[in-house]
Amino acid sequence: MVDPGTVEWLRRHWEDGWNGRDVATILAPFADDVVFSSPAIPKFTGDDAQASIDGRVSLEGYVVAALERSGDVRYSVDATFAGAETVVLVYTCHFPDGTARPGSDLMRLGPDGTVVEWRCHYATDPTAWRPS
Repeated sequence: MVDPGTVEWLRRHWEDGWNGRDVATILAPFADDVVFSSPAIPKFTGDDAQASIDGRVSLEGYVVAALERSGDVRYSVDATFAGAETVVLVYTCHFPDGTARPGSDLMRLGPDGTVVEWRCHYATDPTAWRPS
């Protein structure tokens, strides 16, 4: 099972990076050959069929564009889950208009402890789940 210190490290990089709009902090945990998938990738690439981005360099371009698109969105991590080689972050996106939308990210770690796979998930019904 992924140790609690690694879970906290990933949580802090994710939350501090996105809220601080700090690309280096966001990318610090990721391996050079990371595979990233998100429903938002087509917005970045313009290709409705593309579901993933390969490599840290391409991921950096995506993160920069996402920060530009997201404006004043704030994020809070509501829960973390540890698996044998994965971590799941459950979070809420807080929009400037007062609305919120839940999501979760799964990160699989490689043997050296860096993230080799990052998969984003967004709620199909954003009103169906709220953290307690």
